[in-house]
Amino acid sequence: MSRRKWLLGSIAVLAAAAAVGWLWLDRDSLSDQRAEDLVREYNRRVIAAYRQADPIRVEGVTGPAEAKKLAGLIGAKADAGLTLDAELLDLQVTATHRDEPGVQVDTAERWRYVDRRIGDGSVQGAPSQDRYTMRYFLVRSGERWVVDHIAFVDPPVVGRAAEPAPPAHKETKP
Repeated sequence: MSRRKWLLGSIAVLAAAAAVGWLWLDRDSLSDQRAEDLVREYNRRVIAAYRQADPIRVEGVTGPAEAKKLAGLIGAKADAGLTLDAELLDLQVTATHRDEPGVQVDTAERWRYVDRRIGDGSVQGAPSQDRYTMRYFLVRSGERWVVDHIAFVDPPVVGRAAEPAPPAHKETKP
């Protein structure tokens, strides 16, 4: 083999190795569009979890702390005999930030909520239309990206003054 062919072959192998290496490193990155898609999927699953009183619905899109928080919120409603009928009216991504160890997505959101009685689905209390400015913290968890936690960027604007009181339980005497 001539020296020239060997050199050209070596350059081609190195270029291919560099391209594969670049793709390997890039597999851990999260594009702005994929980050927005994850935030939207998280919200779709949270809505389903609230409506069905089933925190398992958020598996695969949340980290352990966020899943535990949502299970507590959903459980508190269920203990009161209620589900939360949530509807995301509008979600606008306002910024995406990259830092270690992940990606942050800022949003402006409008929601509608109403509590419903488990069983018959009757409305309990006044509905609420709320506005939030949120920050979603996305991190790698194994082979996927998840919502590690969320935070209010600004204080929420809540339409309903107070949560409805839980249904009264009658005491029974032995």
